[in-house]
Amino acid sequence: MFHRFLVFSTIVVSFGFSACLFQPNISELDSNELSEINEEFPIDGFGYASDRGILVRGQVRANQSLYVLLSEMGISQQVIREVTKELKQSVGFRFLKQNQTYYRYRHHNTGQSISYAPILIIMESNVRYIKIDLTDGILVQASAKPIEIRFRQVEGIIESSLYESLISQGHSAGVGMELSELFAWQVDFFRLYRGDKYRAIYEEFISEGEVVGVGRVLAAEFVHQNRPYKAFYYEDGLQQGYYDADGNGIQKALLKAPFMYNHRISSSFNYNRFHPVLKQRIPHTGTDYAAPLGTPVIAVGDGEIIESRYRGVNGNIVQIQHNGMYKTAYLHLNGFGPGIKKGVQVKQGQVIGYVGRTGRVTGVHLHYTLYKNNVPVNSVTVDLPSQESLAASARGAFYLEVKKYSYLLGQGGLVLVTNTDLNDVGKNS
Repeated sequence: MFHRFLVFSTIVVSFGFSACLFQPNISELDSNELSEINEEFPIDGFGYASDRGILVRGQVRANQSLYVLLSEMGISQQVIREVTKELKQSVGFRFLKQNQTYYRYRHHNTGQSISYAPILIIMESNVRYIKIDLTDGILVQASAKPIEIRFRQVEGIIESSLYESLISQGHSAGVGMELSELFAWQVDFFRLYRGDKYRAIYEEFISEGEVVGVGRVLAAEFVHQNRPYKAFYYEDGLQQGYYDADGNGIQKALLKAPFMYNHRISSSFNYNRFHPVLKQRIPHTGTDYAAPLGTPVIAVGDGEIIESRYRGVNGNIVQIQHNGMYKTAYLHLNGFGPGIKKGVQVKQGQVIGYVGRTGRVTGVHLHYTLYKNNVPVNSVTVDLPSQESLAASARGAFYLEVKKYSYLLGQGGLVLVTNTDLNDVGKNS
């Protein structure tokens, strides 16, 4: 022990002595050889350095206009007019909305007066924004914060509702929206049972360390009344959508129009239509089809008749609940199809009534409305789900995806970063 201590002491002393012998020569630098080090300021999420000022967040108040915001920043009326014109032409921006978020750069002033850098950021969503930079001329630009996508897994048991189950675990309610749309044809999400189970892998959008949206569900399983339903997302150059483990499409299709043959649209979906009878502007939340009196009207999809009767200004009306998400209504019918009454199940293509002119109308036509989550949508332009199954050529690649996600679904707590610069985020951002 003493020998090892002696050796260690000798090494330390020798190293210290050598360090003294080999000190580097330090010479004074000529002042002409010195160069100033430029200070670098951190860059924020909008691309500006911190020397621009203090980034201040605000929300648009009632009746607060773009003119008011820019005037507070010391921008002249002439420049504001030019900015307004450029916004309309370049990015289609027209006016601010109440409670809309905006950011400005307040100067580091020590006095009482407040001044701003000539930069205004108008948020259009959690990620997308419009930049107005008047530092050197007029720059108007639509942009988005850098986005990082990560995969997350969630699973739970329904006690009261799907949304409460998700939120209690720290997941976005947007995941519930995606799942309810995905399984809308298999599960009625308004009639869930305690003990129903779910698990899913989905995309989550992250910007500057915060969750800003939910993307696509990649794989999911929902057990409703002890019956399991599975869905896997797949896309290639030819097809995309959700399929069961065998490659069969799980989202049934709705027909675009309730006729066996095409008929002319006489009045389109329009929130600002002038009503021909009432002589005032009233939203027209459906599509009118001009067709001969007595033309058969067919169900656009399978479902249950929830209304079949005469109802005042609507005339003879039929409503069909197709699933927990989609419902359709057929108004001004001349009469009802055979056996069409409340509680009856109908099939896609089945005759439910005939074109007429009952109720408050000016002529013979059918008023048809498509509802999604009880909100009327434009049946002509809405993107409806497809029931196509995968092509045989895609089955091999699809089965590998199924195998991978089936394994990952059982792992729990999965988080994988997959992309760190996505600017076009999904619908729930």
